[in-house]
Amino acid sequence: MTRLRDSLSRKLTAMNLLVSGGALMLASTALFAYDLVTFRGTLLSGTTIQAQIIAANSVSPLIFNDAKSAEATLSALRTTQHIIYAAVYTLNGEFMAGYWRGQGREPLPLPPFNRESGGFSKFEGEKLDLVQTIDFQGKTVGFVYIRSDLGALSERWRTYGVILLSVLGVSLVAALVLSRIAQRKIARPVLRLAETARQVSREKNYMIRAQLTEDQDEVGLLVESFNDMLHEIQKRDTALQESESQFRVLADSIPQMAWMTDKEGAASWFNRRWYDYTGTTPEEMEGYGWESVHDPEILPKVLATWKNCVRTGQPYEITFPLRGADGNFRLFLTLALPVRDAHGKIVRWFGTNTDVTDQRRSEEALRQTEKLAATGRLAASIAHEINNPLEAVTNLVYLARIQPSNLEKYLKLADQELERIAQITKNTLGFYRDTASPAPVDISEILEEVVALYSRKLNFKRIRLQSEYGDRIVVEGFPGEIRQIFANLLSNAIEAMSEKGRLRIGAKQVHGRGNLTAIPGVRITFLDNGTGIPPERIKKIFEPFYTTKKDVGTGLGLWLTLGLVAKHHGQLRVRSSVRPGRTGTAFSLFLPESQEDSSKDGSGSTTKTEAAS
Repeated sequence: MTRLRDSLSRKLTAMNLLVSGGALMLASTALFAYDLVTFRGTLLSGTTIQAQIIAANSVSPLIFNDAKSAEATLSALRTTQHIIYAAVYTLNGEFMAGYWRGQGREPLPLPPFNRESGGFSKFEGEKLDLVQTIDFQGKTVGFVYIRSDLGALSERWRTYGVILLSVLGVSLVAALVLSRIAQRKIARPVLRLAETARQVSREKNYMIRAQLTEDQDEVGLLVESFNDMLHEIQKRDTALQESESQFRVLADSIPQMAWMTDKEGAASWFNRRWYDYTGTTPEEMEGYGWESVHDPEILPKVLATWKNCVRTGQPYEITFPLRGADGNFRLFLTLALPVRDAHGKIVRWFGTNTDVTDQRRSEEALRQTEKLAATGRLAASIAHEINNPLEAVTNLVYLARIQPSNLEKYLKLADQELERIAQITKNTLGFYRDTASPAPVDISEILEEVVALYSRKLNFKRIRLQSEYGDRIVVEGFPGEIRQIFANLLSNAIEAMSEKGRLRIGAKQVHGRGNLTAIPGVRITFLDNGTGIPPERIKKIFEPFYTTKKDVGTGLGLWLTLGLVAKHHGQLRVRSSVRPGRTGTAFSLFLPESQEDSSKDGSGSTTKTEAAS
């Protein structure tokens, strides 16, 4: 506080002294300027009077050419200290008699001047030159020339200087004393306020208040305003502490692991569940320390995705394994969103990690259940498909026995039926024998195979099938899984239609929609005129165990189909109508041409449901 007091006191004192001294200097300067002007006038007036007296007394010496009488008249100037030279000159400017103060005895020439003007005076340097005419009976008969120094002015200034310094010294001392007195009213309350501000800043204690002043002036208003500000800060600080406490309790009570980072993506906070699961400490997790609990093989992809989101401000969503305190990895779904200020700038990120290991295991079990159910349904369909050609082979063998003459004909027909059975078996095996990595898939060929498998059901219901796809429409994917997708959509369409229904299957090369706009691929459409799906149900058809077939379906077909579409980075859209006379459902499937391009784009499966009234 001493430094503050010295600084403020010195400033106030210096200000007061500067103002007082400045005012005195301005007043003295004005006084000196005025005195200089008036003193020169006075000096000129006095010298002129002396010259006139000398001129009046020098008329007779000039007329009678009496130089001694003229010198006697000039000698009267000895009493005037600052006249250094005086002389009487004739009308022609000739020296007649003179007076010198000092050793010099050389006469000075008359200065040039207009003789008709009656006289001459001039201040030049440190002297005053004055010429006065000597008149007799209205005519000029000679001149008096007087030269005076300005010593009187220097003496006057020295006197004024002593007086000014004395007055200035007394005034500054008085100003210093008054300044010290004034500081008690101004500086001390401000200094106490500054000390209070430092104490609040140092201790972070917003309950402290500055001491109020007795006067209701600007300083008093400043102190009151400062205390009001501390009161508001205290309220907000209390509310902030309560909010932070509630947030920490909430963050520690949720089942997810929660975390925050700065705007650059460096971690700054984790909730208790994170430390409980990972077995780490806050010091270990500071900055990018969280990399230590990631799978090293997956970490580069995680970092690349995270840094891209931090750079672009896009929401962060990814699934990856994290190592627990026991050393085992579990799968977590990670979501993070940017937190922005009032100007829209990102100030931090908030994210959560949700353990989806058990969920993924359950989903895989459901997929296997659906595959088994689909296998059963397919086996029943295949049994019907194979039964007809087997009956035909049996009849042909019987005819060949009783009609040996037509043996070759019957055996050829039997061979055709056996080829049909082999083709059905081959198509069936395609559902379950799949490649380990994506391979070129002919969409037209697979659609033909799936339609062939369900031809008996189509014929049984006398459904009119309209195929709109050409040859060699190829995408990259898993052939067996694509067959499963087509089989599920075709089976649902057949079951939704009554006899003599209409089914249209189309495929064409297009570009995707939404987040797949720039990716080339193939769009496959299954359009039926079945019963349609009501609006209240269409939004649930992709949920597991939800079915519109009552006791027939398991409710896993479309859910499994959506998962397979997601694996291929595609889109699945559905639109349905229950309007009388215009019922029907359309499933639109988009598969990207290349799995590599779609995975780089970061796209995944999306669904869109729409019900027509």
